[in-house]
Amino acid sequence: MNKEFTSASEFSTIMIVEDDKVLSSLLKSYLEKSAHVVHQVFRGDQAVRNQLKIQPDLIILDINLPGKDGFNVCHELRSTYSGPVLFLTSSASEAEQLAAFNVGADAYITKPASPQLIVAHIEALLRRSKGKNALANRQKVIVGDISLSPGEQQCEVNGKPVSLSVFEFELLSLLMFNADKVLTRDDIYKLLLGREYDGSERSVDVRLSRLRDKLERHGVTQTQIKTIWGKGYLLTAQSQSSAET
Repeated sequence: MNKEFTSASEFSTIMIVEDDKVLSSLLKSYLEKSAHVVHQVFRGDQAVRNQLKIQPDLIILDINLPGKDGFNVCHELRSTYSGPVLFLTSSASEAEQLAAFNVGADAYITKPASPQLIVAHIEALLRRSKGKNALANRQKVIVGDISLSPGEQQCEVNGKPVSLSVFEFELLSLLMFNADKVLTRDDIYKLLLGREYDGSERSVDVRLSRLRDKLERHGVTQTQIKTIWGKGYLLTAQSQSSAET
């Protein structure tokens, strides 16, 4: 689903990734007065999974975060998220500002900053998104005979709904947003579980196998989740004519 912002005050969803709970709560309260829905995340290694669940219209991101710093978070977010990212951090270093833009930031504000200034930046970023069709996190994603609507948490195979667990939906979203790209087990563990792959755990393999079986039971023929031995997984689609041969 594409979302357009017809005014600066229109409903939107914002995710704050900030470990200072007092600052995060103050900012949340101020943004809610401006008709926004706000979700708080306090660790960097929980950002990507929460983005997949929340599907925010905009993300506010600090640099110094527990679990994973803001640069790595932003870099990883860009594999599944194309909405605006606003860095809000205490560092005024030009090198860190350049680093932020290099990993995908859309704006950079140095703390302390007034709530009015922060909201003004947010509204400008949301207005800039209008009509671009750039919010891939809100769009229906179609690969072969599978379609995914992240905003509604809906999955369909050939137009018929498929019931997925939360983790299965997150896993399928990650694969579909990265169609035709090999995702290593380490990628999946870091992005969805917030931890390193230890080289032996097989919980993701088991759940991916169940996801594959579930999709096949619902009639998937064009889309495949391939195991790339020694590397990871790849979701790809073949043409209908090829699938029928």
